[in-house]
Amino acid sequence: MLKTRWLTALTAAAALTSLATPAQAADLRLSATSSLGLSCGVAGARAGVQEGRFGVYGEGAYCRSGVEGEAGSAAFGLGATFDLFSTNGLTGYVVAGANLQDGNPVVYGGLGARYGLELFPVEGFAEVGVQRLSTDLLVIPGPRVTVGLTYRTFVGPLSSLVAAPAAAAGEGAAGSGEGAPAQCSVSPEEDRAAARSAASRAATRALSAAAGSYSAGFSSFTYQVNISSVTINGNTAVATGSITINLVSRGSGTRSSDTYPGTVTLVRDGCGWRATGYTRG
Repeated sequence: MLKTRWLTALTAAAALTSLATPAQAADLRLSATSSLGLSCGVAGARAGVQEGRFGVYGEGAYCRSGVEGEAGSAAFGLGATFDLFSTNGLTGYVVAGANLQDGNPVVYGGLGARYGLELFPVEGFAEVGVQRLSTDLLVIPGPRVTVGLTYRTFVGPLSSLVAAPAAAAGEGAAGSGEGAPAQCSVSPEEDRAAARSAASRAATRALSAAAGSYSAGFSSFTYQVNISSVTINGNTAVATGSITINLVSRGSGTRSSDTYPGTVTLVRDGCGWRATGYTRG
């Protein structure tokens, strides 16, 4: 029985964690990188922000010299990425940037791919391209290869950092500050219904993904999502409710049913809403 309850809790936790890492939200991204010896950056780090399809980052790396007995050097710079497509956890993108390598300017560009499981905030990536290093005497073109692991965490839509604070509103009001854009022509009730639907869809996707990932441990998995209330505050919303998970442990054959209360946070996305995070309890 304890093992069955542990499976239920693990599945719920993994599913609900995925709500905190939406693909199109603004994310803070921290990466460890390497060139695997195929170009100068033996080991490095990146820190950046991505919202939607566009991302920017700063990076630093230790570069080997390639000359016996000669010490390596540091490289520091900035870069940008633009996502071309995203499907089933795989995202293809273009990357471009510039840095200083031992005082020499370098510009580069290429293609990259990153892959991450929806249930975890960690993803791997690989980039291949070309670079152009300029010295006082000549220009040196060459290949550029980077692989790495990224930890991402949601920081909110970048526009909210400069937007004026909106006044709070309860379940019975659409918000006395900002509401849906005028061209959307939605009533307060329709706005709350859209937020409720977005929260329910996000929870359903997360639970379905968790069921597939952990199906080796249980069978007869069913769930129910219940959104009891929605509070809208301008361009943000909070949906309160619970999920109930029923499953049977493959090891013991014991059926378990547990309910987990919590809240889903959302941000306005055009005329609709997008889930950005989950808090249990």
